[in-house]
Amino acid sequence: MSIRIIANSTHIPAESFRTKASECLDMLQSKAGQYYSWMMKYDLKIRPAARSGANFSDDAIDIALNTFNASKTWLASVFIHETVHFWQYRAGHYQAGTVAESEANIYQLAVLRLLKAPQAEITHMLNQNGGHADLNGDGVYDWRDYEQRNY
Repeated sequence: MSIRIIANSTHIPAESFRTKASECLDMLQSKAGQYYSWMMKYDLKIRPAARSGANFSDDAIDIALNTFNASKTWLASVFIHETVHFWQYRAGHYQAGTVAESEANIYQLAVLRLLKAPQAEITHMLNQNGGHADLNGDGVYDWRDYEQRNY
């Protein structure tokens, strides 16, 4: 099993995407090996997209431009965050919204710490309550929220 980087220039220049995604995977392998090994078991793709998220229909971690433009430590931690959603989904306990996001945030925070991310990124994660997916604030995570994503 492995991770495949699928680069195209529709949303992010292909060579930039391929390079940075590879560097993030290398960072995970060297500094957060247990998470990297776990991620490899899911046989996922990482690809540029209009919106970031776990695309269950074709086993892809979608990465939008705003997420891509963040630091390498942040992008690498997002790879793990989204992999948690695949774990939740495949294990049959994925609950879109606060429940799923709160659990994924725990793992993302652990990875940020292992990667020795900037304190601002760690502090940001410590202040998250899992509600970041409910973009319209109606208390329900649904397709309308997903369509509003710019990250």
